[in-house]
Amino acid sequence: MAQKTVMVTINHAPHGSIFCAEGLRATVGVMAGVDEHCTVVVFLGDGAYATLKTLDRSDASRYIASLLSWGSELWVERESLEERGIEQGEVCVDVGVVPRAQVLALLDT
Repeated sequence: MAQKTVMVTINHAPHGSIFCAEGLRATVGVMAGVDEHCTVVVFLGDGAYATLKTLDRSDASRYIASLLSWGSELWVERESLEERGIEQGEVCVDVGVVPRAQVLALLDT
């Protein structure tokens, strides 16, 4: 099977549930598969809160480190930030800010 690009979306806030950390863990699993797929993690909606510099990322830090070391990309949708009043400067440096159109374009490929 050929290598593919897999998009994983994180749509829930990082507090009050395990969805964020478990989504990142699952992404590590996708990358560690037989075909070593490329992955893009996109934080959408309330998932944008998981990209804040002030967030305690201790529960997800090892997954994020693994993903970044394997070349995975972490994105947050610009419109999700704007809808929540989050400035781009508040986002961690390892997360790229991309417009909704770019997210949709990746889905379309």
